[in-house]
Amino acid sequence: MKRWILLCFLAGWCLTAEAVVFSSADSLVLEKFWVYARTNKLADLPYGQRVVLIGRFFINKPYKAGTLNVPMEEMPVINLREFDCVTFVENTLALTFLNRYDKSETAQFVDNLIRIRYRKGKIESYISRLHYSSDWLYEMERQHILSDVTHKIGGIEYPLEVYFMTKNYRKYPILSRDTLLVPEMKKIETAINKRSYYYIPKHNIRIAEKQIMTGDIILITTNIKGLDTSHLGIAMKKEGRVYLLHASSTAKKIVCSEHPLPDYMADIPSQTGIMVGRVNLVPGEAWIVFP
Repeated sequence: MKRWILLCFLAGWCLTAEAVVFSSADSLVLEKFWVYARTNKLADLPYGQRVVLIGRFFINKPYKAGTLNVPMEEMPVINLREFDCVTFVENTLALTFLNRYDKSETAQFVDNLIRIRYRKGKIESYISRLHYSSDWLYEMERQHILSDVTHKIGGIEYPLEVYFMTKNYRKYPILSRDTLLVPEMKKIETAINKRSYYYIPKHNIRIAEKQIMTGDIILITTNIKGLDTSHLGIAMKKEGRVYLLHASSTAKKIVCSEHPLPDYMADIPSQTGIMVGRVNLVPGEAWIVFP
């Protein structure tokens, strides 16, 4: 039987009270992580270095899609046992931004995860979750968590037009069940399409590699109509080359790519380039809090 640990918060979120549920299996993962963090002295490292070490902690954890699609009111799902590419990056970043690495930081981890997963760090509904990765990068920059360095390191204008979720709303159980959310999602897509974004085309990534840093977040752009990106991961530098630490749907687990990023992407026609987010905070720096 599962043992449940309930962590209740009144942190100014839009829900009147949060009951965050950890399964005994997730609690065990955290216990192992605290030991790993202390062994590797994570608290003494800058955030950028922490990102990769924390990501590596999850290597070989299984891939699983759809873990956030719960048939109930939107809530902060905790799953440290299995990941898709998005939840892998979210959880890694949430663990990165801790001051200490022990059980007392569990509540802060959950708070961080909510700030990273939801617009303005507030759970209001399914729509408040950051579904499009370009929108997520924009929000992380607004919260001063990441900087979009794509343009700075050689990116060109990305002719972005997102509409996949509203055009294909029947593919999303929540939108299919509550169609009143579709026009609200359309407003978000319209806002995304009004912004300026940049990307580094696939054939230029080799040139940009020297400016990508270990711990950067890599967003892989796509030519799938209506989508902005199709994959996320973490940059690892080895001998001057960039490798991708990611939740692989092909390998069915968390892996580091066998080949450098340009070679990894070369044989995937739908992948067109990358956007790059860089950790903007430094240890001890306060997060921006939105009213």
